[in-house]
Amino acid sequence: MAVRDFSHKKALLIEDMAEARIMQRKMLTDFGFTSIDIAMKAETAIELLRHNTFDVILSDYNLGNGKDGQQLLEEVRHSKLIPHTATYLMVTAETSIEMVMGAIEFQPDGYITKPFSQAVLQRRLEKLLETKERLLKVNLALDAGDHEAAIDAATTAMNDYPSLIGKCERIIGESLLELKDYDKALSVFENTIKERKMPWALFGKAKAHYLMGELETAEQHFQQLTLDNRFFVSAYDWLAKTQLALEKPEEAQATLIKAIEKSPKNLLRQMELGRISLLLNDNITAEMAYRRSVFLVKHSCYNIHDVHVRHLESLARISDNGPLLPRQKDNFNNTLKKVYDQPLEDPELKAQVYSYEIDVLLSENDINTAKQLFEVWLREVRFEMSAAPNKQQSATYLEAFESQE
Repeated sequence: MAVRDFSHKKALLIEDMAEARIMQRKMLTDFGFTSIDIAMKAETAIELLRHNTFDVILSDYNLGNGKDGQQLLEEVRHSKLIPHTATYLMVTAETSIEMVMGAIEFQPDGYITKPFSQAVLQRRLEKLLETKERLLKVNLALDAGDHEAAIDAATTAMNDYPSLIGKCERIIGESLLELKDYDKALSVFENTIKERKMPWALFGKAKAHYLMGELETAEQHFQQLTLDNRFFVSAYDWLAKTQLALEKPEEAQATLIKAIEKSPKNLLRQMELGRISLLLNDNITAEMAYRRSVFLVKHSCYNIHDVHVRHLESLARISDNGPLLPRQKDNFNNTLKKVYDQPLEDPELKAQVYSYEIDVLLSENDINTAKQLFEVWLREVRFEMSAAPNKQQSATYLEAFESQE
């Protein structure tokens, strides 16, 4: 492979360790990069990505306090701060399955394990950038949300570069799903499978069946995919989604538990496990999932209040069967403090918090405090700062208060 000219490329290096940062910057400079921005933590990287466009992002997995490399990648994907045309390479000293699966769930273009030589990094970047350049028109179309143009460009690219047939077929199939042309998408995925049983093609085929309303067939394909490729974690999410649609919530819960065992740092997966567990009245599992969510959300891009309120709900439902254990009460109070540490302006969420607090107080037979809190709640309702209690809540609470008199 010819040595690539990096002089016109713009790089972002995200690394919290000074020694590694100096070494990697020197490598990039030696490759010919003349524009290299530095971020020592995820928050700085997000600001740089918000206001700049980079050709190459080299990000460490461990970034000290705050977001780690996986959470950073999750946020920039969620916020669409990285275009398809950019190359994102994750750097890690860890090789655990948990780390690898967590990192690749948010689709970096590749990852490289420390320690690595300058030659290894150069070869990796040259290969990745060559692919990006060959798929430039495809990625520009994807960035524009023009899936028809992406299909046309991918068709041309795989004719020009046979080594990219797999990537292009995947893009074509996924673009057809976005266009809701499910029959044609299914045909693309099935043609790929005839040649080679790629997990992404099996996944796409199962998704096509789901989106066509063929739920039993979709379930079979997702189930087979989890058996054949047990670390293809997204297949578990879609299997659980299909099982819910088939009214099999217990099986959906079990599926998500397996997924979390393989990749526990996905916040939305933990939240979904908590939601399904509450539906099943499995409040212990719900609390555990939401407690993990509270830990994960502090460095996440998702709604922090909703996560905290759901954790309070799970503990309130445990208290329906009697007072919380000391550890559970500590968890409740810690999460409650987090709720009040930041302004809670959603009237519906505020009403839910009041109800969960009162439920826990009543479980402890602390009628006086519960009554005082209910009066505060009603006062906030009058000032339109909180939604009102529903009829069942009002009846339950008033009956409890009257029993003391």
